[in-house]
Amino acid sequence: MPDDHSTIHSPSATAASSRGAFAAFNTVAELVREAFVSLGRELAGIRTTPARAFFATQAMASVALAVALGYAFHLENIWWAAISGFAVMQSKFSACAQRGVHRVLGTLAGALLGATAGPLIGDTPWLFVPLLGLIAGVSVYRALVSDAGYAWVLGAVTSLMVTFEAHRLASASATASFALLRVAEVVVGTVACVAVSALFHAGAQRYRQSRGAAVGSNARAASTADRVDGSSREPATVSVIASNAASIVQAHAARAEHAAHAMRKRLAWHAAWSVAILASVAYAWNLPGFAQAMVTAIAVLILPASALGKPTRRPIAARMVQRMLGCLLAGAASLALLPLIGDNAPACMLALCAGVWIGCHVQTGAQGASYVGRQFTIAFIMVFVQDHHWSSDPMPAAVRLAGILCGIGVLAAVMSAGRALASRRAARPAMR
Repeated sequence: MPDDHSTIHSPSATAASSRGAFAAFNTVAELVREAFVSLGRELAGIRTTPARAFFATQAMASVALAVALGYAFHLENIWWAAISGFAVMQSKFSACAQRGVHRVLGTLAGALLGATAGPLIGDTPWLFVPLLGLIAGVSVYRALVSDAGYAWVLGAVTSLMVTFEAHRLASASATASFALLRVAEVVVGTVACVAVSALFHAGAQRYRQSRGAAVGSNARAASTADRVDGSSREPATVSVIASNAASIVQAHAARAEHAAHAMRKRLAWHAAWSVAILASVAYAWNLPGFAQAMVTAIAVLILPASALGKPTRRPIAARMVQRMLGCLLAGAASLALLPLIGDNAPACMLALCAGVWIGCHVQTGAQGASYVGRQFTIAFIMVFVQDHHWSSDPMPAAVRLAGILCGIGVLAAVMSAGRALASRRAARPAMR
């Protein structure tokens, strides 16, 4: 008599599936509530410290300069130069310069790959779709393991955009022109950001030198005294503590690295499948806004190295929720402001600077809404800054916003499918 496992285990499998769906819904609802509460606390207790004001002012000036240079050089996508002007900004000038180098190098490599491969496979879907998925998967894996992770992310983003446009343009020369414009936009925004950062930090350093020479001398003297006092401590005690700490680290290092490696592979697969699905949909229907969807599917998965040895489902879900919340708020603000401001360039620039300031203030806060602030700023720039001139037309903004939300939706579906498949595989031994 044959075993009818489907009959025996179907009720329990259905119940497990229902419990999983209910738990996922509760998790998302909790994350949404936490994001709103954190954002509300950040906005309610709005206090500008010197450090937060310094960063927000730098970012605001960088974005404004990038937009002004974009219009002066007649760039195609000025909003991307503005995003570069914001995304490269860091609290320290050295970190800003390093991030700028990584952004430019990654963009150059991605543009070269896209301009070379795009015209060759743009009309071949069985190559076009897998290649985009492969680029996304490899880039996410390398970004999570490499010190130049930001360059890998920008390389993936640029190559996906250029290859996608090659399918739409159906011309090698047009694709090369698009790639060159893409590089020019990133270079303009990055140069504007690094220049503003250098100017601000030089001014701050000169101010500290003129006002804090005596304070610096006292601090150095105290530091020297501390080092002298610390040198008299018992060296044997320090040696024992260091030995015990080293043994603990060595005991857990192999398991932590194995877990991190498994997480990197899983996130890479999520990126590959999500981008492949988006590419196939874009290839079939040629829908606008899918470049932002593919970028979103990659950006959400780039977690800090410290989070890779732990379960990543909740951190990624939190990033998706906060990215969606930031984008929705930015889209609502932009779509409300555009008809009111119209094509008044000074008013548009002031509104842009105000949006960047608010987003940076939330990003640098300590209430748990930092990623909401960053995504609000990026989305606000993306939907508020038009391609060629200031305009009240809401359609470009709506298309870009829809692409971002679509990318989040596809990535969430891929992660849910992966979790269901893993649960089914884990249940097979018990069914046998």
